[in-house]
Amino acid sequence: MLKRTIRSVARRARDWVTEGSSEVDPDTQPTATAWLNAEQKKILHKSEGWRRPNYSWGVLYGVHLAASLKIPRVSVLEFGVAGGNGLVSLELIAKDVEAVFGVGIDVYGFDIGTGLPAPVDHRDSPNLFQTAAFPMDTQKLQSRLTKAKLMLGDVAETVPKFVASGPAPVAFIAFDLDLWSSTNQALKVFDAPSASLLPRVYSYFDDTLGMTHNEFAGERLSIQEFNAGHDTRKIAQIPGLKHFVLPSLANQWWVDSFYLAHIFDHEMYDRPDGLVKTTRMDLER
Repeated sequence: MLKRTIRSVARRARDWVTEGSSEVDPDTQPTATAWLNAEQKKILHKSEGWRRPNYSWGVLYGVHLAASLKIPRVSVLEFGVAGGNGLVSLELIAKDVEAVFGVGIDVYGFDIGTGLPAPVDHRDSPNLFQTAAFPMDTQKLQSRLTKAKLMLGDVAETVPKFVASGPAPVAFIAFDLDLWSSTNQALKVFDAPSASLLPRVYSYFDDTLGMTHNEFAGERLSIQEFNAGHDTRKIAQIPGLKHFVLPSLANQWWVDSFYLAHIFDHEMYDRPDGLVKTTRMDLER
């Protein structure tokens, strides 16, 4: 255990040095990537941010889009809360990102509360996921939360209620419901009116890689079916993302699990989103 701790500290120290300063002048950069990476680096060196680099990356990029479009408040969601460590981390990351952009962030966690429901059939990958796994101690979790709102119940019911409430536009979602049947219901959040979504929603899917995951079951099937059923809204994996994250994160598994929900019929979809910029150097050329 001591050796693992020493190696972890040494690795983090090495990454800190090799990735350079955390201070980047965004006005001198042709894209927002270096600056956003520098901001994530600051969050990563706080304990909770380090444990959830996928959350900090998704929230930073989602809120950056909102700030670029001058949207003052957004929502970030976690589907599949279980014990709640992820939701607590999402709260803390949201607080840090609010300070970066001055954009308010509402946090929501969706979970049935009693553990995984029974599988419908092979599409729910019962070889991987057991009924009633990952139950929630609701009272204990509520005592740990400071701003997140728990949406308890079947997502087939809580998602429509959430959409009907007219939330601030959704900027980031973590999908970790495990089952095809539950993920199908969660993806209905992307059927919300444009006012409740950013034109592109950063989406992390926890169960798409390795094991026995495939296009005919689980989250991968849910994504495929959503795309087949929608002409103007599509969910697409972010290609080559490992080349754009911090070098220390490039080979982490979550990088290949990030998608964008493209809301092509959103009135703001074609507006500049601040990822590619004209810099002072361009103007002087």
